[in-house]
Amino acid sequence: MPAASRGPLIRDEDSGGAIDPTTFQDTDGTRYLIWKNNGNAVGQNTWLWLQKLSAAGLGVAGKPSKLIKQDQAWEGNLVEAPTLCRHGSKSYLFYSANNYSSRSYAVGYAVADTVAGPDTVAGPYTKPLSAPWLGSTNGVCGPGGEEVVPAGDGSQWMAHHAWAKGPGSYRAMSIDKMSWVGDRPVLAGPSQTVQTAPF
Repeated sequence: MPAASRGPLIRDEDSGGAIDPTTFQDTDGTRYLIWKNNGNAVGQNTWLWLQKLSAAGLGVAGKPSKLIKQDQAWEGNLVEAPTLCRHGSKSYLFYSANNYSSRSYAVGYAVADTVAGPDTVAGPYTKPLSAPWLGSTNGVCGPGGEEVVPAGDGSQWMAHHAWAKGPGSYRAMSIDKMSWVGDRPVLAGPSQTVQTAPF
């Protein structure tokens, strides 16, 4: 059994620290670590970062790449909670933005032709929308913290959380089916119902 790490894989104290880690395995087997620098906690920009993992997945390799930062009005002062998925030949970076304790918390996405190029230079990732892809509706408040989950039958689902009864109540988990219209992702939600997926 591998030994526990003796320190963090990523240390970013000057930019607020590294939080919201997730991993992604590309079609060629290459694995990546994606995270957020917590710049909003120290009055700096927040960036989502990507770095290649070692073959065993227990260390990082190469150099980290900046993916996106908050640069649209709806995002407020932060982006966070990254998750990557593939559709066709393109790479999709979903993320949450704005203040999670408000109705303004929402989900956006950015697209790139490749996850990473030589030396893990990523993207570039561009945002096709100037508004949230997934936001508050009459029945759901502040969806975010999304994760794309593949099912056994090849379909894709998105797990996310939202305020159950408005900000300050409690955040409930949901999972909704995600489909595609050409290169555009479409979610059957957001809902407050945990649907049954073919896992």
